[in-house]
Amino acid sequence: PAIELGLSADTEIADKLKELAKYTFLTNSDAHSLPKIGREYNIIELEKANFKEILLALQRKEGRRITANYGLDPKLGRYHRTFCEICNYTATSNPPVYKCEKCGSDKTIKGVFDRIVEIGDYQQSISPSHRPPYYHQVPLEFVPGVGKKTLNKLFGYFGTEMNILHKASYQEISQVVGFEIAQNIILARKGLLKLSPGGGGRYGKVKKKEKISEGENLQLNFKL
Repeated sequence: PAIELGLSADTEIADKLKELAKYTFLTNSDAHSLPKIGREYNIIELEKANFKEILLALQRKEGRRITANYGLDPKLGRYHRTFCEICNYTATSNPPVYKCEKCGSDKTIKGVFDRIVEIGDYQQSISPSHRPPYYHQVPLEFVPGVGKKTLNKLFGYFGTEMNILHKASYQEISQVVGFEIAQNIILARKGLLKLSPGGGGRYGKVKKKEKISEGENLQLNFKL
């Protein structure tokens, strides 16, 4: 009754396929290492925490359901875009891409986004009424300026990554790790940092924003 979206796709991408409309979408993190467990998750409406209730939620029966998906921005996923095995270039032009845009080779690993655009039923996604919202997240390890020491400081003060990504204010974060890193975390939260896509088994990257516009400054409520 359910489909796991994976790191390289989200609801908008998957809902280009008509056949998936009947399925419940899940966002579950990969479990290759302890720091990555739980970085993608679902909010589920249940009466009790047991497997029977979870099955009802997946089936969307008796009022049980998935109410939100929280996942990696698919651009950061390891197989989001087509990747050239010859020159290690990740496609950036409109999908689908069949040959390397840089060297012209057709020896490529096709990206999830490219493949879904290729076979999709819709140019613009059409989501069924039961589909919950999907919230993009940029994990702290991707945020410019955040290394192991900074992560330890943040976790020591705020407890969990989700508190930092979604709840802590700019002022609170800046008191722990300084203004610049706090600024990058809030910009990532608001989706205002540019992302270079992942592909070929390599994660995408977050680009540091050099200058904050006046409008963004007001939107983020920075007090610099």
